Amino acid sequence: MRIALISCTSSKKSYSCKASEMYTPSPRFSLAYQYAKQVADVVYVLSAKYGLLAEDDVIEPYNVTMNNKSTEERRVWSELVIKSLAERHSLDTDEFIIIAGRAYNEFIIPVLKHHTLPLEGQSMGRWIPKLKELIGSISTLQTDHSTSLMIHDWMTNLPRYDWKEIDKIPFENGIYIMFESGEKFNDMDRIVRIGTHQADGRLKKRLKDHFKRENKDGSILRKNIGLSILHQNNHPFENIWALNWSKHEIKNQYLNGQYISVKEEIEKLVSEYLRSNITFACIPVNSKKDRLEIEGALITTLNHDEEFISSINWLGRHSPKPEIALSGLWNTQGLRGNRLNQRELQELKAFIKNEAPFSKKDVHTIDIVEEKMPIRKLVIESGKVSTSDIKTFILGVIENSKREGLEYVEIVSGEIHKQMNLSNKMPSVCSVMYQLMKEKDVVIHTTPSGKSSTIRIRYYL
Repeated sequence: MRIALISCTSSKKSYSCKASEMYTPSPRFSLAYQYAKQVADVVYVLSAKYGLLAEDDVIEPYNVTMNNKSTEERRVWSELVIKSLAERHSLDTDEFIIIAGRAYNEFIIPVLKHHTLPLEGQSMGRWIPKLKELIGSISTLQTDHSTSLMIHDWMTNLPRYDWKEIDKIPFENGIYIMFESGEKFNDMDRIVRIGTHQADGRLKKRLKDHFKRENKDGSILRKNIGLSILHQNNHPFENIWALNWSKHEIKNQYLNGQYISVKEEIEKLVSEYLRSNITFACIPVNSKKDRLEIEGALITTLNHDEEFISSINWLGRHSPKPEIALSGLWNTQGLRGNRLNQRELQELKAFIKNEAPFSKKDVHTIDIVEEKMPIRKLVIESGKVSTSDIKTFILGVIENSKREGLEYVEIVSGEIHKQMNLSNKMPSVCSVMYQLMKEKDVVIHTTPSGKSSTIRIRYYL
């Protein structure tokens, strides 16, 4: 059980009332109480006069503060509070969230085995803004959960396919949403993977890569499921399976009867698992940019929902990749991008329900790789470029795009690195790109490290 302890304040109502109401003239108490109600099962007030007060305890106004009490008086007061807590809760197993200054908590904290101090290290003047920040972060989590529920509601009501029905999908471009046997989210089938395809017209072919073509190097999903199976069983083939067998040097090393037979055996296990446990729905999306945007936003939104968790029996929990084991998704990319905002959510809803196209046809974009963009190439001696040089260059790209009259420009880290003739400066390029982002800007593509040559950010102009 989670129990919140909030200190009383000097600002009070002038009449007899419940403890939860008595201190509401104080903005600090009101915010602390709001936060406590969001994070705790039970809330108490630490009153300098009355000791431990339940929310509904009716009390009279008073003018007593702990700050005027001696050390011994605070010790005696604390012992009475501890005694009251021990009569109602476990001081050893319950978790206590304390929003109170040192005068109130100094003798209480030592007897509580599990406790947190959300305002620890904050001066009294910082309590109000910090509490607002904490409340805001919780509101975001609650919004994430509501959004996750809506996404599942929409997706679970779409036509569902299994591996034998791929050719029945009535369109060639789109996003697929996978579900897995035994995985539930608020009594709905839980989404376990979101994916798409880069080249146009490859939706069905991509799904066949996963379900039918037994080649783990052509399907990251197959590779990750195989890794989980092998890791779960401490199989010595795990590290070999993780290699890319399509590379010439790897193929020469492992292309022999022993390794081939083991690989084929694992491929069949993966196929059996996929075909027996995975079903999927699809959303038609023609534009590659839209496919990638929707895919990333959906993955990120689910990953940010703390209540979106896998069952204890989910195979992905045995993955050696923490991105999979912790997220509950067979995805390793897109987990930390930009979540769906409310406008995008409504657009996606309308799009899924065939009420409106998701693609924004009146928006133009340009990548810095395009020849027509008037960018002056900078040749900078390798090793002597500064962060300021990189920033100046990227700002120049953005400024040129503004003059072109574009709504936004998408910049790719690898292209910046190439345009500036840099060497081993990719982390610096990516850091500058993130630093230059404003509120509306969007990370279109990122990686777990966030520092690769494929980082793509959309800067609105």
